[in-house]
Amino acid sequence: AARRRREGARVLAVQPAQVVLYLPGQGVKGFAFARVFDGRAEQGEVYAGCARGPVLAALNGLNACLLCYGQTGSGKTHTVFGPPGVLDQAALAAGGGGLPPGAGVALRACREVLEAVRRGEEPGAAVRVEASAQYVELYQGRLTCLATGREAQLRDAGGGRFVCRGAAETPLASLGGAVALLQRGETWKHYAATAMNHRSSRAHTVFLVTITQTHRRLGAMLRSELHIVDLAGCEQIKKSKVAGQARREAVGINSSLMVLGRVVRALLADRPHVPYYESKLTLLLKGAFGGSSRTAVVVTGSLADEHGDETGHAVRFGARCARVTNRAGAAEVTSVAAAAAAVDQALRRTAAALRGLEARGKGHLPACRKLRERRRLLLERRKALPAAAALSTVDDR
Repeated sequence: AARRRREGARVLAVQPAQVVLYLPGQGVKGFAFARVFDGRAEQGEVYAGCARGPVLAALNGLNACLLCYGQTGSGKTHTVFGPPGVLDQAALAAGGGGLPPGAGVALRACREVLEAVRRGEEPGAAVRVEASAQYVELYQGRLTCLATGREAQLRDAGGGRFVCRGAAETPLASLGGAVALLQRGETWKHYAATAMNHRSSRAHTVFLVTITQTHRRLGAMLRSELHIVDLAGCEQIKKSKVAGQARREAVGINSSLMVLGRVVRALLADRPHVPYYESKLTLLLKGAFGGSSRTAVVVTGSLADEHGDETGHAVRFGARCARVTNRAGAAEVTSVAAAAAAVDQALRRTAAALRGLEARGKGHLPACRKLRERRRLLLERRKALPAAAALSTVDDR
Protein backbone atom coordinates (compact mmCIF):
# COMPACT_ATOMS: atom_id res chain seq x y z
CA ALA A 1 0.00 0.00 0.00
CA ALA A 2 2.85 2.38 0.86
CA ARG A 3 4.49 1.64 -2.49
CA ARG A 4 1.23 2.36 -4.35
CA ARG A 5 0.86 5.69 -2.55
CA ARG A 6 4.41 6.67 -3.51
CA GLU A 7 3.66 5.87 -7.15
CA GLY A 8 0.56 8.08 -7.24
CA ALA A 9 0.34 11.84 -7.63
CA ARG A 10 0.70 13.90 -4.48
CA VAL A 11 0.79 17.51 -3.37
CA LEU A 12 4.28 18.69 -2.39
CA ALA A 13 3.66 22.38 -1.67
CA VAL A 14 0.89 24.98 -1.58
CA GLN A 15 2.20 28.47 -2.29
CA PRO A 16 0.32 31.80 -2.66
CA ALA A 17 0.16 31.53 -6.46
CA GLN A 18 1.25 27.96 -7.18
CA VAL A 19 0.51 24.34 -6.36
CA VAL A 20 3.48 21.98 -6.67
CA LEU A 21 2.68 18.34 -7.42
CA TYR A 22 4.61 15.16 -7.95
CA LEU A 23 3.14 13.46 -11.04
CA PRO A 24 4.13 9.89 -11.93
CA GLY A 25 6.14 9.85 -15.15
CA GLN A 26 6.56 13.65 -15.11
CA GLY A 27 8.26 14.33 -11.82
CA VAL A 28 7.81 17.57 -9.89
CA LYS A 29 5.60 20.14 -11.65
CA GLY A 30 4.24 23.52 -10.57
CA PHE A 31 0.82 24.83 -11.59
CA ALA A 32 0.37 28.59 -11.47
CA PHE A 33 -2.95 30.19 -10.47
CA ALA A 34 -4.11 33.73 -9.81
CA ARG A 35 -4.46 32.83 -6.12
CA VAL A 36 -4.05 29.70 -4.00
CA PHE A 37 -5.66 29.29 -0.56
CA ASP A 38 -4.68 26.72 2.03
CA GLY A 39 -7.01 25.15 4.58
CA ARG A 40 -6.65 28.09 6.96
CA ALA A 41 -8.25 30.63 4.62
CA GLU A 42 -11.43 32.32 5.82
CA GLN A 43 -14.54 32.43 3.66
CA GLY A 44 -14.24 36.21 3.34
CA GLU A 45 -10.71 35.83 1.96
CA VAL A 46 -11.85 33.33 -0.65
CA TYR A 47 -14.69 35.62 -1.74
CA ALA A 48 -12.41 38.65 -2.04
CA GLY A 49 -9.67 36.69 -3.79
CA CYS A 50 -11.63 34.82 -6.45
CA ALA A 51 -15.38 35.45 -6.37
CA ARG A 52 -15.71 39.21 -6.08
CA GLY A 53 -14.28 39.80 -9.56
CA PRO A 54 -17.15 38.05 -11.40
CA VAL A 55 -19.69 39.77 -9.11
CA LEU A 56 -18.29 43.22 -9.91
CA ALA A 57 -18.19 42.29 -13.61
CA ALA A 58 -21.91 41.47 -13.49
CA LEU A 59 -22.62 44.76 -11.72
CA ASN A 60 -20.69 46.48 -14.54
CA GLY A 61 -23.00 44.95 -17.14
CA LEU A 62 -21.02 41.85 -18.15
CA ASN A 63 -22.23 38.28 -17.99
CA ALA A 64 -20.12 36.46 -15.41
CA CYS A 65 -19.67 33.00 -13.93
CA LEU A 66 -18.04 31.53 -10.85
CA LEU A 67 -17.63 27.78 -11.15
CA CYS A 68 -16.39 25.42 -8.42
CA TYR A 69 -14.81 22.10 -9.45
CA GLY A 70 -13.11 19.31 -7.52
CA GLN A 71 -13.20 15.91 -5.91
CA THR A 72 -16.16 14.98 -3.72
CA GLY A 73 -15.57 16.07 -0.14
CA SER A 74 -12.88 18.62 -1.07
CA GLY A 75 -14.85 21.74 -0.10
CA LYS A 76 -16.81 22.88 -3.17
CA THR A 77 -20.20 23.23 -1.48
CA HIS A 78 -18.51 24.68 1.61
CA THR A 79 -16.97 27.36 -0.61
CA VAL A 80 -20.15 28.18 -2.54
CA PHE A 81 -22.83 27.86 0.14
CA GLY A 82 -20.98 27.44 3.42
CA PRO A 83 -20.97 24.62 6.01
CA PRO A 84 -24.16 22.90 7.28
CA GLY A 85 -26.15 25.20 9.56
CA VAL A 86 -24.71 28.43 8.18
CA LEU A 87 -27.99 29.40 6.48
CA ASP A 88 -29.81 29.25 9.83
CA GLN A 89 -27.13 31.52 11.29
CA ALA A 90 -27.45 33.83 8.28
CA ALA A 91 -31.22 34.06 8.73
CA LEU A 92 -30.67 35.41 12.24
CA ALA A 93 -28.03 37.91 11.10
CA ALA A 94 -29.70 39.02 7.85
CA GLY A 95 -31.98 41.58 9.51
CA GLY A 96 -28.97 43.72 10.36
CA GLY A 97 -27.34 43.19 6.96
CA GLY A 98 -24.62 41.00 8.43
CA LEU A 99 -23.41 37.52 7.57
CA PRO A 100 -21.82 34.81 9.74
CA PRO A 101 -18.10 34.15 9.09
CA GLY A 102 -18.89 30.82 7.44
CA ALA A 103 -21.19 32.26 4.77
CA GLY A 104 -20.25 31.06 1.29
CA VAL A 105 -19.68 33.07 -1.85
CA ALA A 106 -23.32 32.85 -2.98
CA LEU A 107 -24.60 34.79 0.03
CA ARG A 108 -21.69 37.22 -0.10
CA ALA A 109 -22.43 37.87 -3.77
CA CYS A 110 -26.10 38.51 -2.93
CA ARG A 111 -25.08 41.01 -0.26
CA GLU A 112 -22.90 42.90 -2.75
CA VAL A 113 -25.63 42.94 -5.40
CA LEU A 114 -28.22 44.10 -2.85
CA GLU A 115 -25.91 46.93 -1.81
CA ALA A 116 -26.01 48.11 -5.44
CA VAL A 117 -29.81 47.83 -5.37
CA ARG A 118 -29.89 49.94 -2.20
CA ARG A 119 -27.63 52.61 -3.70
CA GLY A 120 -29.94 52.80 -6.71
CA GLU A 121 -32.85 53.62 -4.41
CA GLU A 122 -31.16 56.61 -2.80
CA PRO A 123 -32.52 60.07 -3.64
CA GLY A 124 -30.85 61.45 -6.75
CA ALA A 125 -29.47 58.08 -7.90
CA ALA A 126 -29.20 58.09 -11.69
CA VAL A 127 -29.51 54.32 -12.12
CA ARG A 128 -32.12 51.95 -10.71
CA VAL A 129 -30.83 48.43 -10.07
CA GLU A 130 -33.09 45.38 -9.83
CA ALA A 131 -32.06 41.79 -9.18
CA SER A 132 -33.72 38.40 -9.31
CA ALA A 133 -32.51 34.81 -8.93
CA GLN A 134 -33.16 31.34 -10.27
CA TYR A 135 -31.94 28.36 -8.27
CA VAL A 136 -31.74 25.06 -10.15
CA GLU A 137 -30.26 21.59 -9.80
CA LEU A 138 -29.18 19.27 -12.61
CA TYR A 139 -29.58 15.70 -11.35
CA GLN A 140 -29.11 12.72 -13.66
CA GLY A 141 -30.01 14.85 -16.68
CA ARG A 142 -33.14 16.27 -15.01
CA LEU A 143 -33.35 20.00 -14.30
CA THR A 144 -35.27 20.97 -11.14
CA CYS A 145 -36.19 24.37 -9.75
CA LEU A 146 -34.92 24.37 -6.17
CA ALA A 147 -37.33 27.16 -5.21
CA THR A 148 -40.42 25.04 -6.00
CA GLY A 149 -39.25 21.46 -6.49
CA ARG A 150 -40.80 21.46 -9.96
CA GLU A 151 -39.13 20.21 -13.11
CA ALA A 152 -37.67 22.83 -15.44
CA GLN A 153 -36.53 22.60 -19.05
CA LEU A 154 -33.32 23.74 -20.71
CA ARG A 155 -34.25 25.75 -23.80
CA ASP A 156 -32.22 27.37 -26.55
CA ALA A 157 -32.85 31.11 -26.40
CA GLY A 158 -30.75 31.80 -29.51
CA GLY A 159 -27.33 33.31 -29.87
CA GLY A 160 -25.69 30.39 -28.08
CA ARG A 161 -27.64 31.11 -24.89
CA PHE A 162 -29.64 28.49 -22.98
CA VAL A 163 -32.26 29.33 -20.34
CA CYS A 164 -34.08 27.40 -17.61
CA ARG A 165 -37.75 27.51 -18.61
CA GLY A 166 -40.17 26.73 -15.80
CA ALA A 167 -37.73 27.70 -13.04
CA ALA A 168 -39.12 30.35 -10.70
CA GLU A 169 -37.49 33.77 -10.91
CA THR A 170 -37.43 35.19 -7.38
CA PRO A 171 -36.95 38.95 -6.88
CA LEU A 172 -33.96 39.74 -4.67
CA ALA A 173 -35.04 42.63 -2.47
CA SER A 174 -33.35 41.81 0.83
CA LEU A 175 -30.62 39.65 2.29
CA GLY A 176 -33.26 37.80 4.29
CA GLY A 177 -35.05 36.94 1.04
CA ALA A 178 -31.84 35.56 -0.46
CA VAL A 179 -31.24 33.42 2.64
CA ALA A 180 -34.83 32.13 2.49
CA LEU A 181 -34.39 31.13 -1.16
CA LEU A 182 -31.19 29.19 -0.40
CA GLN A 183 -32.90 27.53 2.57
CA ARG A 184 -35.80 26.38 0.38
CA GLY A 185 -33.28 24.95 -2.05
CA GLU A 186 -31.72 22.77 0.65
CA THR A 187 -35.01 20.90 1.05
CA TRP A 188 -34.92 19.77 -2.59
CA LYS A 189 -31.22 19.04 -3.11
CA HIS A 190 -29.92 15.51 -3.63
CA TYR A 191 -27.32 14.33 -1.12
CA ALA A 192 -25.89 10.93 -0.23
CA ALA A 193 -23.33 9.55 2.20
CA THR A 194 -20.24 7.94 0.64
CA ALA A 195 -16.98 6.58 2.01
CA MET A 196 -15.31 9.87 1.01
CA ASN A 197 -17.99 12.36 2.07
CA HIS A 198 -20.84 11.85 4.55
CA ARG A 199 -22.90 14.55 2.76
CA SER A 200 -21.96 14.32 -0.90
CA SER A 201 -23.82 16.52 -3.41
CA ARG A 202 -25.24 14.23 -6.09
CA ALA A 203 -26.14 16.98 -8.55
CA HIS A 204 -24.79 20.12 -10.17
CA THR A 205 -26.27 23.27 -8.62
CA VAL A 206 -26.61 26.66 -10.31
CA PHE A 207 -27.58 29.91 -8.58
CA LEU A 208 -28.32 32.44 -11.33
CA VAL A 209 -28.60 36.13 -10.46
CA THR A 210 -30.02 38.45 -13.13
CA ILE A 211 -29.20 42.16 -12.74
CA THR A 212 -31.14 44.85 -14.61
CA GLN A 213 -29.91 48.44 -14.53
CA THR A 214 -32.04 51.29 -15.85
CA HIS A 215 -30.94 54.89 -16.30
CA ARG A 216 -33.84 56.96 -14.99
CA ARG A 217 -33.40 59.98 -17.28
CA LEU A 218 -32.10 58.37 -20.48
CA GLY A 219 -34.29 55.29 -20.38
CA ALA A 220 -31.21 53.11 -20.57
CA MET A 221 -31.34 49.43 -19.85
CA LEU A 222 -28.48 47.02 -19.19
CA ARG A 223 -29.04 43.37 -18.31
CA SER A 224 -26.38 40.95 -17.07
CA GLU A 225 -26.29 37.48 -15.54
CA LEU A 226 -24.13 36.00 -12.81
CA HIS A 227 -23.93 32.19 -12.66
CA ILE A 228 -22.63 30.68 -9.41
CA VAL A 229 -22.07 26.97 -10.02
CA ASP A 230 -21.41 24.20 -7.51
CA LEU A 231 -20.49 21.15 -9.59
CA ALA A 232 -21.13 17.70 -8.17
CA GLY A 233 -17.87 16.11 -7.02
CA CYS A 234 -15.91 13.86 -9.34
CA GLU A 235 -15.12 10.58 -7.60
CA GLN A 236 -13.45 7.22 -8.05
CA ILE A 237 -16.16 4.66 -7.42
CA LYS A 238 -13.71 2.16 -5.92
CA LYS A 239 -12.77 4.77 -3.30
CA SER A 240 -16.23 6.18 -2.58
CA LYS A 241 -17.53 2.57 -2.31
CA VAL A 242 -20.98 3.49 -3.59
CA ALA A 243 -23.45 0.92 -4.84
CA GLY A 244 -26.92 0.83 -6.36
CA GLN A 245 -28.49 4.26 -6.92
CA ALA A 246 -25.44 6.10 -5.54
CA ARG A 247 -23.23 4.24 -8.03
CA ARG A 248 -25.52 5.22 -10.91
CA GLU A 249 -25.38 8.82 -9.68
CA ALA A 250 -21.57 8.72 -9.59
CA VAL A 251 -21.42 7.38 -13.16
CA GLY A 252 -23.73 10.17 -14.35
CA ILE A 253 -21.72 12.84 -12.51
CA ASN A 254 -18.40 11.59 -13.87
CA SER A 255 -19.85 11.38 -17.39
CA SER A 256 -21.03 15.00 -17.44
CA LEU A 257 -17.72 16.19 -15.98
CA MET A 258 -15.85 14.24 -18.66
CA VAL A 259 -17.83 16.09 -21.33
CA LEU A 260 -16.96 19.38 -19.62
CA GLY A 261 -13.30 18.37 -19.81
CA ARG A 262 -13.63 17.57 -23.52
CA VAL A 263 -15.25 20.97 -24.12
CA VAL A 264 -12.30 22.72 -22.48
CA ARG A 265 -9.76 20.68 -24.47
CA ALA A 266 -11.64 21.38 -27.74
CA LEU A 267 -11.61 25.11 -27.04
CA LEU A 268 -7.88 25.07 -26.28
CA ALA A 269 -7.17 23.19 -29.51
CA ASP A 270 -9.36 25.66 -31.45
CA ARG A 271 -11.33 22.76 -32.93
CA PRO A 272 -14.26 23.60 -35.22
CA HIS A 273 -16.56 21.31 -33.20
CA VAL A 274 -16.97 21.78 -29.46
CA PRO A 275 -19.11 19.01 -27.86
CA TYR A 276 -21.48 21.25 -25.89
CA TYR A 277 -24.51 19.18 -26.92
CA GLU A 278 -23.20 15.95 -25.40
CA SER A 279 -24.40 16.98 -21.93
CA LYS A 280 -27.01 19.28 -20.42
CA LEU A 281 -24.33 20.54 -18.06
CA THR A 282 -22.18 21.86 -20.90
CA LEU A 283 -25.21 23.42 -22.58
CA LEU A 284 -26.05 25.18 -19.33
CA LEU A 285 -22.46 26.44 -19.07
CA LYS A 286 -21.99 27.14 -22.79
CA GLY A 287 -21.66 30.89 -22.35
CA ALA A 288 -19.15 30.49 -19.51
CA PHE A 289 -16.66 28.58 -21.69
CA GLY A 290 -15.69 30.13 -24.98
CA GLY A 291 -18.55 32.64 -24.87
CA SER A 292 -18.81 36.23 -23.72
CA SER A 293 -18.76 35.63 -19.96
CA ARG A 294 -16.21 36.80 -17.41
CA THR A 295 -15.55 33.39 -15.83
CA ALA A 296 -13.56 32.38 -12.76
CA VAL A 297 -12.96 28.73 -11.85
CA VAL A 298 -12.32 27.69 -8.25
CA VAL A 299 -10.59 24.31 -7.93
CA THR A 300 -10.76 22.49 -4.60
CA GLY A 301 -8.51 19.60 -3.61
CA SER A 302 -7.29 17.49 -0.72
CA LEU A 303 -3.71 17.57 0.57
CA ALA A 304 -3.86 13.92 1.65
CA ASP A 305 -1.58 11.57 -0.32
CA GLU A 306 -4.39 9.04 -0.69
CA HIS A 307 -6.33 11.61 -2.76
CA GLY A 308 -3.31 12.80 -4.75
CA ASP A 309 -4.53 11.46 -8.09
CA GLU A 310 -7.91 13.21 -7.76
CA THR A 311 -6.27 16.46 -6.65
CA GLY A 312 -3.82 16.25 -9.54
CA HIS A 313 -6.72 15.78 -11.96
CA ALA A 314 -8.57 18.79 -10.52
CA VAL A 315 -5.46 21.00 -10.62
CA ARG A 316 -4.76 20.08 -14.25
CA PHE A 317 -8.39 20.87 -15.13
CA GLY A 318 -8.07 24.28 -13.48
CA ALA A 319 -4.83 24.98 -15.34
CA ARG A 320 -6.52 24.15 -18.67
CA CYS A 321 -9.49 26.39 -17.83
CA ALA A 322 -7.10 29.26 -17.16
CA ARG A 323 -5.95 29.05 -20.78
CA VAL A 324 -9.47 29.32 -22.27
CA THR A 325 -10.01 32.84 -23.60
CA ASN A 326 -13.52 34.27 -23.44
CA ARG A 327 -14.46 37.48 -25.19
CA ALA A 328 -16.09 39.65 -22.58
CA GLY A 329 -16.44 43.29 -23.59
CA ALA A 330 -16.83 46.19 -21.19
CA ALA A 331 -20.26 47.75 -20.91
CA GLU A 332 -19.17 51.34 -21.34
CA VAL A 333 -22.29 52.66 -23.01
CA THR A 334 -25.02 54.32 -20.96
CA SER A 335 -28.10 53.72 -23.11
CA VAL A 336 -29.72 50.95 -25.10
CA ALA A 337 -29.52 53.06 -28.25
CA ALA A 338 -25.77 53.65 -27.82
CA ALA A 339 -25.18 49.98 -27.07
CA ALA A 340 -27.07 48.92 -30.18
CA ALA A 341 -25.22 51.44 -32.34
CA ALA A 342 -21.83 50.24 -31.08
CA VAL A 343 -22.65 46.58 -31.67
CA ASP A 344 -24.16 47.32 -35.10
CA GLN A 345 -21.01 49.15 -36.16
CA ALA A 346 -18.84 46.23 -35.05
CA LEU A 347 -21.14 43.83 -36.94
CA ARG A 348 -20.80 45.86 -40.14
CA ARG A 349 -16.99 45.86 -39.91
CA THR A 350 -16.89 42.13 -39.18
CA ALA A 351 -19.32 41.30 -42.02
CA ALA A 352 -17.33 43.44 -44.47
CA ALA A 353 -14.03 41.76 -43.53
CA LEU A 354 -15.63 38.32 -43.85
CA ARG A 355 -17.12 39.12 -47.27
CA GLY A 356 -13.74 40.37 -48.46
CA LEU A 357 -11.97 37.15 -47.52
CA GLU A 358 -14.72 34.95 -48.97
CA ALA A 359 -14.69 36.93 -52.23
CA ARG A 360 -10.98 36.11 -52.60
CA GLY A 361 -11.62 32.43 -52.04
CA LYS A 362 -10.11 32.43 -48.55
CA GLY A 363 -13.20 31.37 -46.61
CA HIS A 364 -11.39 28.26 -45.37
CA LEU A 365 -8.69 30.15 -43.47
CA PRO A 366 -8.59 30.31 -39.63
CA ALA A 367 -9.05 34.08 -39.90
CA CYS A 368 -12.49 33.50 -41.44
CA ARG A 369 -13.43 31.10 -38.68
CA LYS A 370 -12.49 33.70 -36.08
CA LEU A 371 -14.50 36.38 -37.89
CA ARG A 372 -17.55 34.10 -37.99
CA GLU A 373 -17.19 33.44 -34.26
CA ARG A 374 -16.86 37.18 -33.62
CA ARG A 375 -20.01 37.79 -35.67
CA ARG A 376 -21.89 35.15 -33.67
CA LEU A 377 -20.87 36.73 -30.37
CA LEU A 378 -21.83 40.21 -31.58
CA LEU A 379 -25.24 38.92 -32.68
CA GLU A 380 -25.66 37.34 -29.27
CA ARG A 381 -24.95 40.66 -27.62
CA ARG A 382 -27.26 42.47 -30.06
CA LYS A 383 -30.16 40.17 -29.15
CA ALA A 384 -29.69 41.11 -25.50
CA LEU A 385 -30.79 44.64 -26.39
CA PRO A 386 -34.40 44.09 -27.52
CA ALA A 387 -35.53 47.62 -26.73
CA ALA A 388 -33.28 48.96 -29.48
CA ALA A 389 -34.21 46.39 -32.11
CA ALA A 390 -35.91 48.94 -34.36
CA LEU A 391 -33.14 51.54 -34.22
CA SER A 392 -31.12 50.25 -37.16
CA THR A 393 -30.85 47.54 -39.75
CA VAL A 394 -27.70 45.43 -39.83
CA ASP A 395 -26.37 43.34 -42.69
CA ASP A 396 -25.13 40.32 -40.75
CA ARG A 397 -24.99 37.90 -43.62
